[in-house]
Amino acid sequence: MLLTLRSQPTLQGPEKRYAAIKKEAQATIEAIRHWKHYLTRRHFTIKTDQKSVSFMFSKRNVSKIKNDKIMRWKIELSYYDFDIIHRPGKDNVTPDALPRTCCSMASHDHCRHLQQLHDKLCHRDITRLYHFVRSKNLPYSIQEVRQVVTYCRTCAEMKPRFYQPETATLIKATQPFERLNIDFKSPLPGHQNQIYIFIVVDEYSRFPFAFPCADVSAASAEKCLFELFSLFGVPSYVQSDRGSAFASDEFRRFLLSKGIACSRTTPYNPQGNAQVESNTGIVCKTTLLALKSQELPTEQWPAVLPDALHAVRSLLCTSTNATLHERFLAFLDDLPLVGQYPRGFSTKHVRNSKTDPLVEDVRLLEVNPTYAYVRFPDGRESSVSTRHLAPAGSSDAEEAQQEVTAGDDCSENSGPLHQKNEEKTTLRRSQRIRRPPQRLDL
Repeated sequence: MLLTLRSQPTLQGPEKRYAAIKKEAQATIEAIRHWKHYLTRRHFTIKTDQKSVSFMFSKRNVSKIKNDKIMRWKIELSYYDFDIIHRPGKDNVTPDALPRTCCSMASHDHCRHLQQLHDKLCHRDITRLYHFVRSKNLPYSIQEVRQVVTYCRTCAEMKPRFYQPETATLIKATQPFERLNIDFKSPLPGHQNQIYIFIVVDEYSRFPFAFPCADVSAASAEKCLFELFSLFGVPSYVQSDRGSAFASDEFRRFLLSKGIACSRTTPYNPQGNAQVESNTGIVCKTTLLALKSQELPTEQWPAVLPDALHAVRSLLCTSTNATLHERFLAFLDDLPLVGQYPRGFSTKHVRNSKTDPLVEDVRLLEVNPTYAYVRFPDGRESSVSTRHLAPAGSSDAEEAQQEVTAGDDCSENSGPLHQKNEEKTTLRRSQRIRRPPQRLDL
């Protein structure tokens, strides 16, 4: 094929100095771009006499091409459904002899009338055109209508066809500390050369870890992960972005030595590492709010970082409907109350006197299988676990009092009610005539 489009060369500047193989690959890409409205969502075959081009764009050779430009071409071609085969030059006579000819298909008069009808109806789709044909009792089948609409050039150029790729399988963690997401936070003002934050997030529980670091090197990441692995063990999988520290051979060898599988997100796609990206903003914002509330300078953020992490871990996560601490360590850890009394004085179910009820009567507002949103008698509203709730019921004394009251009411009104019922109720007798049984005498 020729690298021309409307008598204008498509190769610009340095592209003219490409090798012959790269020019043929560029020609293939330009041809597919030009005829994309015909090739979208259709299976087609690319035949080339250049074996290197067929190897370059073959779907079986995924990881053997390291050139960035060729990789971008392959990503662009992944949108289409095609097969590329190599045809020797002696068998590729027609494309070499007629590189710019186009085949005009002669339409039958029968289909030409249907095409004219399709044009007059402003290029409606298959369903509406076939409904019109059937309503007018025209001699056209559904196959002919589908063929006319499918091969209509105006419809192919003007009507968009949105491509929906196959839904990728999302791999989810099944237990805590199985899959980790890691990332570095941009520089923050600090002292003692601690200006970066290394964030680690557990995918299952969204439990965050944060470590102040002096740089974003692989050695700093290995040091933080080694400290984390010594506490909770070794995970199965680590996900990161394409930072220089995570893409280095040193960091990859460190993970492989621990038996950990690793992967990186695609370029310019932070959504691939969304959990750590969102938790990075949450941890940093909580740290800055803690500095503001304690009236400390921003340079002292490492001092309040543990308090900020404790606050994030101990509060409810709306995605899992549980606290991060409870989902990661399987038990609930509440924040200590701030006040003049020790924490033990505010323990739940501790009565001020023996006349107080053993439990609090709360009003249930919203509930799900794990947590409930309740309102206390003093007007407070809070989220509690369903394990801490019990069905509300009256005491035995109240039930006995209700029975006695009901009995008294019945005894007082038994006479009048009985007389009233006797006046209105009449005895019903059966209308059936009874006869003796008839027996067969033998």
